[in-house]
Amino acid sequence: MSITSSGIDARAYLSGWLNGLQGMYSADIRAIPDDKWDATFGGCTRSACEVTADAISLLDWTTKALQGNPPADYGPGNMDAMKAQCATKDAATAKLASSIADFNAALNAASDDTLNAVVTPPWQMDAPMFMLCQIAVSHIWYHDGQLNYIQCLLGDEKVHWMGD
Repeated sequence: MSITSSGIDARAYLSGWLNGLQGMYSADIRAIPDDKWDATFGGCTRSACEVTADAISLLDWTTKALQGNPPADYGPGNMDAMKAQCATKDAATAKLASSIADFNAALNAASDDTLNAVVTPPWQMDAPMFMLCQIAVSHIWYHDGQLNYIQCLLGDEKVHWMGD
């Protein structure tokens, strides 16, 4: 029996999962009818555009933090700017793709010291940078669930990223 242990490439696993989420989220963006991209329901829900902007915004914040430059402004102005970049489904899909590519590059370039450094995220709860990376990736999946719920509200119960 070998006593050699092999490590887990946490960067590769996280990056791979994010790449998978890109396909899932993009499929769910395409499934939202064009005329419902900015629609809200019941007077208080966020639109598909808004939840997508939120998901991408945190990923972009985390990318900049990985590079040593966490943005100081994560307020309404930041979100308005991201919503403008996601104004159409095509624009949102393109922005998601570029943000994921940027995040993956920053993650792969980050040293272990960077990933272990404690950082203060926008919600003011200090955590190691790698944990914030995991949160940013999970945040994409969380908001994909919101897109799925919007689809259901519109009478579409299909899981669009699972293939037929």
